[in-house]
Amino acid sequence: MSNDLLVIVTGAATATLALAFGLPQFFRVRRTGSVAGVSLPSVTNTLVSTTAWLFYGLHLQDFWVTLTSVVGLPSLVATFVAIVRRSDDRSGMWLPLGWAALLAATATATPWAPALFPTVLGGSALWYVTPAAVTAWRSADVSGIASGTWLLLGIDGLVAGAYGVAAGVTAYLVYASIAVLGALVVLARVYWRWVPECGECAPITGCTCTA
Repeated sequence: MSNDLLVIVTGAATATLALAFGLPQFFRVRRTGSVAGVSLPSVTNTLVSTTAWLFYGLHLQDFWVTLTSVVGLPSLVATFVAIVRRSDDRSGMWLPLGWAALLAATATATPWAPALFPTVLGGSALWYVTPAAVTAWRSADVSGIASGTWLLLGIDGLVAGAYGVAAGVTAYLVYASIAVLGALVVLARVYWRWVPECGECAPITGCTCTA
């Protein structure tokens, strides 16, 4: 397969995955009304990251990076709104503010350090998977987490890595490694049938059940 064809195939696949990415979580929240185990800061960080990827794609004049961001935003916004409506927990919302500030600062420094913003942006998946993974592993109930979202993230990481190699987008390579690892960590919690006797204990916070 020629490099140009590989760019087209992986670019189209990445855009398709971005279009579908937010849908499993959105429909699960709408269907069950549960946000148990779901991290609002994680979802908000994704909105911040996708917006930053959009501007980065426009800066690079890269059609596929730009398109991937554009098609991914609607379902992410819908998921964010659905979770906000059903969750009273606003803890950790300083994270999206800090992430947005970091992106703005590194973008401003581009004339002096052109490699800094792509490197930081490439780590955007870390700002999504870290609070999501921590919340999942600290929660006794993860019934609100849509495993389909994390399966799509893992596949997206693999495809994005291929696109990063083919198109020379360094930020995609950083993103790919974090996305795949993060997806595995969250899926491990979702599929691990943690059933303590009282049903109220999370794996990494210890059991506080009383007799």
